[in-house]
Amino acid sequence: MTGVFSGFSISLGRADLHTHTHYSGFSKVGFIPYPESVTPPETMVDTAMKKGLDVLCITDHNEIKGAWRAERYARENGLEIEVVVGEEVSTADGEVLGLFLQERIPKGLSAAETIEIIHDQDGLAVAPHPFSYRCPSLGARINEFCLDGVEVLNAAHRDIYVNGLAQKNASSSLAHTGGSDAHSPKMLGDAYTEFPGKSAGDLYRAIQQRETNPGGGPAPLRHWILWNVEIAHGVGKRLIASFRGEGDKSDDPLERVYQMRRYNKVIAMGACMAFMATPLPLVCGIVGEGWIRWKGRKKWKEVSSAMNG
Repeated sequence: MTGVFSGFSISLGRADLHTHTHYSGFSKVGFIPYPESVTPPETMVDTAMKKGLDVLCITDHNEIKGAWRAERYARENGLEIEVVVGEEVSTADGEVLGLFLQERIPKGLSAAETIEIIHDQDGLAVAPHPFSYRCPSLGARINEFCLDGVEVLNAAHRDIYVNGLAQKNASSSLAHTGGSDAHSPKMLGDAYTEFPGKSAGDLYRAIQQRETNPGGGPAPLRHWILWNVEIAHGVGKRLIASFRGEGDKSDDPLERVYQMRRYNKVIAMGACMAFMATPLPLVCGIVGEGWIRWKGRKKWKEVSSAMNG
């Protein structure tokens, strides 16, 4: 692919700046915990190659073990893709993506402290989904912090409002990026960042010089539905292994599944089977579609009112 930057025709690379593996831990729906992803880092690397990405950034929640594992897998196998070690850090002000990291950054610090630590590692700081209604985000403060970029296209936010607010409010002094926020291989590359060149070093310079463009679009609803089915399948496999007493699973990032009490495992297994064997994923997807559009529209009105006020 070629494009025009600063008046010159140049080959463009594609990078997904925001992706997750099974090192991203657990979230909750109400009081029910569920893993954010059941996908190993190696699978994300292989899928990124199949989808034609040049650079893959692994940005697990408050963890870089998966990113290091993915980077080592790509490098030791001589794969034609570069992996950037990143982290989606939970700060006291909202989430921040740290890219090109050397060490894990602790959660809970202020956004300003977190960004400073990222820069001390010669990393880059990007604000993900800044106007999200479901993820802790920096909001309108994106232009107050010493960020390097803003994610103006997040594929996981299917409504038109969250990305629209980011595009409308992000300063032109920051690199504008796109990322899939993929928690499964299906979602990988749904949104991406175009940049001059092909390598991770080229991506680094492009972000610094604000020569990036977001590409792609919102994840199709079927990708969301398949992600939920993957979660149920991945948890179900681990529950079956635990019922069989198949050895020590302490090396599994999702070992919490094995540590559940037996009656909770039985309940969880029933829920996984119901999710995989019935139209429940489709029903949840359709209901969720209406919910995200309602929440997105509400967020748009809240932010627009505050800006105009």
